[in-house]
Amino acid sequence: MIFGLPVKGTHAHSYVMSHMSLSDLNSTLIKKSNSNETIEFLNLVLEKRRILGYEGNTNEGELAAFISYAQAFPNGFVALVDTYDTLISGVPNFLSVGWALFEIGYSPVGIRLDSGDLAYLSVETRKLFKRADEIIIQTGQCQTNIFTQCTIIASNDLNEEVIISLQQTANEIDVYGK
Repeated sequence: MIFGLPVKGTHAHSYVMSHMSLSDLNSTLIKKSNSNETIEFLNLVLEKRRILGYEGNTNEGELAAFISYAQAFPNGFVALVDTYDTLISGVPNFLSVGWALFEIGYSPVGIRLDSGDLAYLSVETRKLFKRADEIIIQTGQCQTNIFTQCTIIASNDLNEEVIISLQQTANEIDVYGK
């Protein structure tokens, strides 16, 4: 920041684990994009989670971490989704927060996978992205795909051999990181 370079990236597993519940949020508000209007963000996220069918199934501490991170970086929201259960909690929490961000003028960037079977998880994540877009369009609340074009980042001490192996396997990984 001192040198005017943009801050980009994702949070760490420790950041997610530092949130135990939604009561850990310092604020439940966020400003709309290109406006000074303040929105009750927590309630909007919970509404989106309910519509997507994930209510009661995701880790609320993880959801709080994603909300907090989105409040700090609404224009660069990339969530590390594999701290708990990637497909049951992490991706659904990302979708809930990402949709809420989109509704108030921001665009979610994507997710980062840092453990497990990266190829399999990327394929299943892309399916969840497409399913969410279908649900959102069916509700009539949005007529465009929000998540289909989101980035899937794979990391976890990847080296050349691992990346070559992943590229030879069916996957939906867009970006590799260290």
